[in-house]
Amino acid sequence: MSAMSSPGAAAPPASLRLPLAELRRRAALAVEGLVCCTAYPRNCRVNRLANKTAACKTGRYARVASHFPRFDEEDCLRGWGGSGTIFFSWCNLRCVFIGRSRC
Repeated sequence: MSAMSSPGAAAPPASLRLPLAELRRRAALAVEGLVCCTAYPRNCRVNRLANKTAACKTGRYARVASHFPRFDEEDCLRGWGGSGTIFFSWCNLRCVFIGRSRC
């Protein structure tokens, strides 16, 4: 069994296989999206590029509190390398998907 097919083995992110031009194109699209932000479920359309805030209180730069692969998700979500998990600081969106809705 190869490292890519064994459960729990770390798999490299698919983005590492993309050409640099494609990564730059995607990054530019992501920054453009900050002008009228719909990145979060509240779709507040605030101009985060101008450092304005709304429900998320994030502004121009999101702060990552932690990130890691998770292996306790359902098989269809995590694959062999785990699902990526990112927790943001200052997030007050009270997502129903997170058990810590008090945050």
